[in-house]
Amino acid sequence: MDLRSLRYYVAAVEQSSITAAAEQCHVAQPSISLAINKLEEELETTLLQRGKKGVQPTPAGRELYLKAQRLLAESEGIVRYFRQKQPLSILTLQMDITLSLPRVRFLLGRLSQLRNDYQLEITRSRPDADIRITRQDDLPENFHFCPLWEDEYCLLLPLDHPLATKESIEIHELQHLPIIERTFCERSQLWEEFISSYQLNPHITAQTDSEEWALALVESGLGACIAPAPDSPGERQINIRPLSTILGLPRVTRTLGIAWNPIVSPSIQEFFGEWRHL
Repeated sequence: MDLRSLRYYVAAVEQSSITAAAEQCHVAQPSISLAINKLEEELETTLLQRGKKGVQPTPAGRELYLKAQRLLAESEGIVRYFRQKQPLSILTLQMDITLSLPRVRFLLGRLSQLRNDYQLEITRSRPDADIRITRQDDLPENFHFCPLWEDEYCLLLPLDHPLATKESIEIHELQHLPIIERTFCERSQLWEEFISSYQLNPHITAQTDSEEWALALVESGLGACIAPAPDSPGERQINIRPLSTILGLPRVTRTLGIAWNPIVSPSIQEFFGEWRHL
């Protein structure tokens, strides 16, 4: 019997739901189910009654819940007592400005589980970082990788732009288009080759090194932007056209994920290994 399984079990009882427990613990739903099944096999008793309205503890399950609460509280107290006497190990995370704020919040929420064991340091550029948020095609040598998002590049237009009302857009209509340039764009070389091939002459109206600024400038009507489709597109006052829908343009994507150095501790590797099931 391990503390992690007990922690998952307590969450399931308190939430009356396997799904809600998985969200609370920032793990995949199968991890919660497997932990509970393991406890039931080990204790040779049924702990939860599953139904359409969720899960409810059996009499044995209620007894385990109370004991598990006390045990988890005691274990956390032991950890706090001894950690006050020694500094936490530092875990460095490289996270750059290509990441949107909703994704930053998502990652920090999941990584918060490590705060009891590590002091998390976030940096924009550090070659020896333990963890990186990176593209799959820019993976450091020997790093393990877990994909989290696949983004398709789009033409982002202000809602009042003439092209925003058209059912289809042709390449020649991009001539002299006011453009917000994302100076950090990892596909900038591809864009330069494209405008050279089609002899386009876009008008750069602004340059920014921030994803949020780029979206805000498009919303303000200052110009269009070539960028990955934003998170929560319905909340943005912009018109989104995947490049693949513009006649003659290929589909351009990127795969973002979390990469970790193989020399990090086994517990860290196990922690990120669970992300593969999200």
